[in-house]
Amino acid sequence: MEFRNLTNLSITDLLSVFNLSFSDYLVPFHLVEEQLIYKINVEKIDMTLSVGAFHEDQIVGFILHAEKIEAGKRIIYNAGTGVVPDYRGRGLVRKMYDYIFPILKDRKSNALMLEVIEGNNPAIRAYTNLGFKTTRKLLCFKGNINITERNSESNIQQIDKFDWELFKCFWDIEPSWQSSPMVVEQMKKDCMIFGAYNKDELVGYAIFNPEIGKVYQIAVKKNNRRNNIGTNIFRTIGEMSKGKVIVVNNVDDSSECTSQFLTAMGLENWVSQFEMVNYITTEL
Repeated sequence: MEFRNLTNLSITDLLSVFNLSFSDYLVPFHLVEEQLIYKINVEKIDMTLSVGAFHEDQIVGFILHAEKIEAGKRIIYNAGTGVVPDYRGRGLVRKMYDYIFPILKDRKSNALMLEVIEGNNPAIRAYTNLGFKTTRKLLCFKGNINITERNSESNIQQIDKFDWELFKCFWDIEPSWQSSPMVVEQMKKDCMIFGAYNKDELVGYAIFNPEIGKVYQIAVKKNNRRNNIGTNIFRTIGEMSKGKVIVVNNVDDSSECTSQFLTAMGLENWVSQFEMVNYITTEL
């Protein structure tokens, strides 16, 4: 078995091993080539930091890594780990990490982050044995928006650009990697930003991809909550979606008000994940 980075791996071979590895996953999914390329681009997956397990030059396992520098810390994100069914039980995930950990340390990376589905106990045990610690639980919601009452206190308008300095003032919790500003910026052309205004003041916003029905962020200014502002934003999204299923992933379960709000909008918590972190050099 040989372990090396993925810089010379073709997108066709990566797609094949990706889909085979996830074909019997707890939440099975299948990508086409365009979707995998999109994932690589928007999540900023770096093939020099990603690793594969090769048997007779055939890839049988992989770890995809992305990187960001935030507040002076270098953070590595595991954007996907997979091993094809015939090669499981051989400790390939540990061996791939044994290969990549020295490289990340030489790079002075501070932390390695990933998400694992609740109930995937073999993976949770494996990551725990590798030194990962659970930092929070993330809830994933989906469903049809179901709002009966109408309220017009706030005016919903489309916003042309991300105003992160202002948006972050509305946050109680940090978004997960896939909904972070760095990633969402890469999807700008695919997303719509809805702002809720009281007179000329922005009091809430949502970032929504209408093509896939996914809400990446929604937040309301603290002093303006419980005034149907979030409801008005979701009503706009629902009217635009025309009955399409809406997805909101990776909601921090410590934000009970967000979970209650999404449930009230007609969505259900259908699966949950644990965010896990390995502090490579020093805790964040």
